[in-house]
Amino acid sequence: MSECRDRAFLDAVGDEDCKTILDAVRAEAKTIPELSEECDIPLSTAYRKVNRLQEAELVAEKNRLPEDCRPKNVYELRFDGAVVTMGEEGFAVEFAGESSEPTAFDGAVDLSRSAVGSD
Repeated sequence: MSECRDRAFLDAVGDEDCKTILDAVRAEAKTIPELSEECDIPLSTAYRKVNRLQEAELVAEKNRLPEDCRPKNVYELRFDGAVVTMGEEGFAVEFAGESSEPTAFDGAVDLSRSAVGSD
């Protein structure tokens, strides 16, 4: 595990809004407006916090095709759990249930930046 990612994880779980978002997407992928409403945070804050969680590789963006056929970006966890240890060299984070690819769920398509060619 990279030291940079470990630090990003620790920073994210130290942020109340990020923790609330991580908890909200644990069972089911959600859109940012859904997260804003469920987590009781402003929409602009939800966008900013989800972006932070994406950069830390804690959530993955997918595209959900609902019944109305209008694709919606949803966000889901990229791991099942995490264990933080503290040793002589500092903190380390071990992620459980993590794969190199975001987890899959019905009706989802991976929209990683490299797949769509955007910055």
